Parts: sequence; C-alpha cells; structure tokens
Amino acid sequence: MKPLPIDLDALLRAYSWARLLVAALLVAGGPWAPAVVLPTASAGLLLAVLTVVVASSGALLPFGPPARPRFLAWLLCLLDATLVTAVVAATGGARSVLVFLYVLLVTAATVLLARRGALVIAAVSSVLYAGVVLARSVFPMLAFGAAPDAATGIELLTVLVNSGTLVVVAFVAGGLAERFLVSQRQLESQRQSFENLQAFRDHIFDSVGTGLVALDRDHRITAFNRAAETITGVPSAAAIGTRWTELFGGVLPLDGMEAGVVGGSEAALRRETELRRPDGTIVPLGFTVSALVAGDGTRLGIIVACEDLSAVRTLEARMRQADRLATLGRMAANIAHEIRNPLASLTGAVEALADGEAPAETRSRLTTIVARESGRLSEIMHNFLEYARPTPLALERLDATPVLDDVLRALASRLADRGVKVVRNFPRSLPLDADRERLRQVFWNLSLNAVAAMPAGGELRVAGATVDGMVEIGFTDTGDGLRADELAHVFEPFSATRHDAAGLGLALVHRIVHEHGGEIAVRSEHGLGAEFIVRLPARHA
Repeated sequence: MKPLPIDLDALLRAYSWARLLVAALLVAGGPWAPAVVLPTASAGLLLAVLTVVVASSGALLPFGPPARPRFLAWLLCLLDATLVTAVVAATGGARSVLVFLYVLLVTAATVLLARRGALVIAAVSSVLYAGVVLARSVFPMLAFGAAPDAATGIELLTVLVNSGTLVVVAFVAGGLAERFLVSQRQLESQRQSFENLQAFRDHIFDSVGTGLVALDRDHRITAFNRAAETITGVPSAAAIGTRWTELFGGVLPLDGMEAGVVGGSEAALRRETELRRPDGTIVPLGFTVSALVAGDGTRLGIIVACEDLSAVRTLEARMRQADRLATLGRMAANIAHEIRNPLASLTGAVEALADGEAPAETRSRLTTIVARESGRLSEIMHNFLEYARPTPLALERLDATPVLDDVLRALASRLADRGVKVVRNFPRSLPLDADRERLRQVFWNLSLNAVAAMPAGGELRVAGATVDGMVEIGFTDTGDGLRADELAHVFEPFSATRHDAAGLGLALVHRIVHEHGGEIAVRSEHGLGAEFIVRLPARHA
C-alpha cells in the first residue's frame, strides 16, 4: 500500500509536536501519580525515555524538510515502539495504565505509514509488550520452578487482549485511512476537473469573438469578456460590479427586453442601436438578450451578446452603392432605348419632309409622325423629370372612392376598345390623408398597366378596403402575368415590361406610395395575371 499522497513532512512535524505534548503531560503528571503507576525504582528509566523523546523531536522541528521523510517516519515509529515499551515497563508492565500509548502509536502509524506499516508497528509493539510481561512475570517464575498463579494467567490474557487490540486498531484505522485516501483522491480529481472545466469555460468565454456580458437580477455586470471590452471600449475591471445603466445609460431597454425573454415566448430578443464609446466614437451595435437560468430553473439574470456592426454597415453601404450604380446603368440603357425609337422616327420624317418632292398626303402623314414622336419624347422627359425631381406632397383629407371612379370613367373608352371589363369591389367611401393629384396618378398608372397586360381583352378587378388603419386598394388583371426576372425589377425606372412599356409608370407609383408612408406589393404567376396591392395609411401623424 502506497503512503497517503499528502505532505509527509508536515505530518512528521505534527507527530513530533504530539510526542512533545505527551512527554510534557507525563512530566507534569508524574509527581502527582500514585506509586503503583510510577514506581520510584523506574523513575530513572522514565526520565531517560522522556529525554530521548524531547531530543528526537527537538532535532527534527528546527530544520527544513528531511531528505527521506518516509525513512524518518519508520525510524520514529520504531523508536517510539521501543520508548513506549520502556515506559510501560517502568510503570508496571501488564498492570501499567500507559498501555494505551501503543494504541496512539499504531493510529499515528496508519497516517504516516499506511495500513501495512501500521500492522508492522502493531506487530513490533505486541512483541515488545509481550516480552516485557514475560520478562517480569513468567520467566522469573519458570526460573525458580514455581507454579503459575491466577495473577500470571491474567497477565498473559492481558498480553493477548492488548496485542489483538493493536492489530485490530491497525487494521481498522488503516481501512479508514485508505477510505479517507480514496475520498481525498476523488475530491482532488473533482476539484481538478472543476478547475479544468472552469479554465476551459473562461478560455472560451474570453476567446469568443462576440462580446458577452452577464448581469445579475439587479442588472449589475458579473462577467465581461475581452470581445466586450474591445467592442464597447470599456475595460473589464471598470465594468464588473457596475450597473448596466451606469455604464451604458439608456442605450438598451433591458427592463422591457428582460420581461420579453423571461415571461414571453421568445428565447432571445435582438436590437440594433448605436453606442458612444468613452473615446467619443460612435459604433453601430447589435444586442441579443437571453435569460440566464441555472440548471434547476432558477433565474440568475440575463446575458447580453453584443456585436460590432461597423463592418456590416460598411458592406451594406457598398452594396447599396453598387446597386445604385447598377440601377443607374440599367436606367441609362433603357432611357437611351426609349429615346432612340422616337428620335429615329423623327429623323426619318424630317429627312422626308426636307425633300420637297414628297406629295401633300405624304407630307401630312410625316407631319403627324413628327408631332406624335415629339409628344412621346416630351412625355418621356416629363415623366423622367417628375421622377427625378419630386415636388412636396400636398396632403389633404379626401375620399379615395371618387378618385377611383374618375380614373375608371376616364379610361372607359380605352377599356372598351381593348375589350376589358371592369369589376368594382370597393366601398362607397375610403377616407385617407393623401395628395389628390399624386393619388390619381397612382390609380391611373396601375390601371393603364393592367390594360396593357390584356391586349386581347380580359377583366380588371379593382378592390378596396380599410384594414388596421391602412387603406388597401388592389388592381388585378387576367393577362399573362409577369416572369420571375420581370418581378425582380418591376419597380425600377426605365425597366420596361409588357405591363409598363414606357418603363416609368410603375417606378412613379412606387415612389409616390412610399412618399405617402405606404407600401406596394405585386403577386403574379406567369400565365395567371398579376395583382398590384397599394397600402396607404388612413391618417398621417
């Protein structure tokens, strides 16, 4: 059995102090003990034993750790077995009241030398004790040929009982020591595992790229990793123990968000805001708040994950710029295409008119072409300037139903020529705050778009309703619908489709609707028609 994996030097020093204490008690109590306990004839031997104890312990205590502590432990235990035997011999042998010192010695040996060493010391002590008793009682009687008496038998029985007691103490105390050793090893293993796990957790907590801030139920910061330091510009030492509002003010409404993640159905809530760092710089941050709950379900607080969105914002700006440039390129190509056709017609007509030999009928037709294409160019430029330089809205309280009726009546002849039937499904009144002329332009362009989508005739359904404070008006046609590639660019200026041949009607509609604080959506499948839904707020703040 290996010795206990503890500080043997410290145990030796404690054992030395215990030996001195026992020696001091014997010296202090010796003069007051009865003669039967400390016979005067054995006082010299007892004094010698006490001197050896004091000298051996005194030689060990002043110096540092011994080079061979286990060897010294064996030496001290064997020496003490001899010294205890001498004390027992000096105080009455089998009748000595100090036999219990053997028990103390064996118990100490279980700690210093483990169970195997304690059994050895118990055996040595038993032999020495038996030798003392036999030398004092049995051997003299045998030498003189005297018959053993009852006292001699009692002494022999005492030897057997005490020897058995020492062995039992060594075995039991050794078992307890081994059990203690196992529990100590388990505790040490658990402690080491816990420390390793804690170190691993701390390493992960500090190494993760997202800023993590743990707060208790009073919103006092209890953990603040390195990423949080970098993102917020606040050192961990200054953050730990500080309330969130004292450090970051009202940049994030923790009370409301905590109520959402603790009492609500959402596991986490995310917000995006801007934070002013201590150095004055402002950074866009994304915060995700989650509940911090123990394994038994006890709420400990919340944990806030923060992320620097500067790179994301930069990337978004670059993407928006690239999208604007791409849109500008498409606009330039489309407007060039739209202008080129009427210009080509104008050029041909003007060249023909310049030839004075053309008959009057031809000149009249060419003049009509020039007027028509000039008007078309003027309309294109007018729509483009209106889109590029919008005028402020003239909001008023109006009813959208009469505006819709006026638009549909104005288109009646064109609808009849195309064979388009109109189905009205809107209430008598649709009150809202809007610019009347802009609203009429929205209805006009969407109606024209629907008519253009049904060159062979069909049905135009116009529906309206007020839903949750928003006026919804839908224009549905039964034409061929839009392809997927057309849907992606349907509201871009000069992105002409079969529905919007000029390329600016739907772009104007989109801009006007957004100027009113509304939104427009389109639903379409190729071959199944299209539906444009305009949603405008019934009232403006």
